[in-house]
Amino acid sequence: MNGVWLVLSIVLLLQTEDAARVVVNVNGTAITAGDVEFIAATRQIKPNERVAREPQLIDELIDRQLVREFLARRKIVVPADELAYQIQYAEDAIKKHGDDPAVLLPKLGYTPERMKAELGLPLAWNAYTRQTITLPQTKEYFEQHRAELDGTQLRARQIFLKLPTNPTEADVMAKTNRLKELRSQITAGKIKFEEAAKMYSESPSKDQGGDVGLFGPRGKLPTPVTKAAFALKVNDISEPVVSTFGAHLIQVTERIPGDLSLEDVRPQIFERLSEQLWAETASRERKAAKIERAKP
Repeated sequence: MNGVWLVLSIVLLLQTEDAARVVVNVNGTAITAGDVEFIAATRQIKPNERVAREPQLIDELIDRQLVREFLARRKIVVPADELAYQIQYAEDAIKKHGDDPAVLLPKLGYTPERMKAELGLPLAWNAYTRQTITLPQTKEYFEQHRAELDGTQLRARQIFLKLPTNPTEADVMAKTNRLKELRSQITAGKIKFEEAAKMYSESPSKDQGGDVGLFGPRGKLPTPVTKAAFALKVNDISEPVVSTFGAHLIQVTERIPGDLSLEDVRPQIFERLSEQLWAETASRERKAAKIERAKP
């Protein structure tokens, strides 16, 4: 939460003229244009992406309000000292910028009560998840996702076909169909994967027979490609995988098991389970919620 408040001054400087304009009502609680500006700044969204991301931001604010109401019904109590610390941290950040929080916060509709509600939400959620997520759940998740969590690394080859900017469904289908053809030829023994990569791949790795080297579950390759690769056994070949860059055919050539234990990655697992629980809770709450969006 501290990271969010480090950029609070950016929000305050925005001071949109229609901060009080209601964009949606959630069970009678108004979400305003000021709220949207606030969350846009905390997500550090670029100005040229602001308009396109607004529907997503509003949905996120709706989920936050629904989860807040859910926690209130569950009577989840936020430790007073933790909440006081977060409020003081936010006010200090504003003062360091040379502004008076008592003047600036109300301009975006952030009364003391609302500040407590906003800052108390993540604290209340953490309290709830600590009560809800169990040790057996974390163990089960670790076993189901061990290769993603224990430091396992893969070595793989790929055949990559580029897609144009803003590809159509026809563009995607053409590339994936071509990769399916190549996959059939490789699995039938008509051509080796590395030979097909040298002949047809449009990635620099083609010169190495498509070899992309060692990689872990995050960072080096597009997420859909990495996910597909970690689901393969050594020498298996994936079905075509589409990323924002193009279409990929993957063959895993080596798997190096990791040695991280459950205890090593427990915080990471807890965070993932917390995110899952949040999404499930918000989805369930939406079914009974009264959500009224303002007309353009």
